[in-house]
Amino acid sequence: MMEKIKEMFIKNQYKSGVESYTDFTTEVGLWASEKYVFEQYLKPSFRILDLGCGTGRTTFPLFQLGFKNIIGVDLTPEMITSAKELDKIYKTNIQFEVGNALELRFGKDEFDAVIFSFNGLMSIPSQMNRNRAIVEIKRVLKKGGVFIFTTHDRNQEAQFLSFWKEEKTKWNNAKQDTRLYEFGDLVTSSKNEKLQIYIHIPNKEEINNWLITNGFEVTETFYRTEKFDENQAVKDKSGACRFWIAKNNT
Repeated sequence: MMEKIKEMFIKNQYKSGVESYTDFTTEVGLWASEKYVFEQYLKPSFRILDLGCGTGRTTFPLFQLGFKNIIGVDLTPEMITSAKELDKIYKTNIQFEVGNALELRFGKDEFDAVIFSFNGLMSIPSQMNRNRAIVEIKRVLKKGGVFIFTTHDRNQEAQFLSFWKEEKTKWNNAKQDTRLYEFGDLVTSSKNEKLQIYIHIPNKEEINNWLITNGFEVTETFYRTEKFDENQAVKDKSGACRFWIAKNNT
């Protein structure tokens, strides 16, 4: 039996994509769908934590849109190094730092909003650890604060339904990739990383129930293609995904 996917696997997969993510930041930037969500649900006065910020693809545009009180945090040191180099070029003086969503250094109720864009939350291996992350996010988020993130949705696109049916059969018969933790986990290739990547692909019900269980209220959820036809540069770098906007209720 192969060893389970661990944190170092995730660090290495993103380390292999630093150049690609830097290009994504400088050449593509914010998606139209992201711009809509940020302008709809964030206020300029908000203190914002951009988790899984990578090289600052969302952090810099947020600052440029008027959200000045923002901190970018990422697990991969090389991503933060690149973000800091870009910060010198953009002259935004944003605070970027290495950090782990499972153990945030920030105090309770410190942020008005937490963002975890580009399916980063689902790159955390195992439901147990994703639960740890959401508990930490809730801890640093003020009551009534906004949590914005994206996931894939395994029930959304018809061309993948047969694949997931086969995967379910594998799990039922204990024939799945033994590196994985739960049904919905994948080790696959990506448009942005040179190495294989780990990602959990949930369905809508899974995430909805997960948020409610952890004291969040779903304010809005939509699949990107339902509201937006992104430009080709965005499509070339990212697959369609589901947006989640949730409020910390407790």
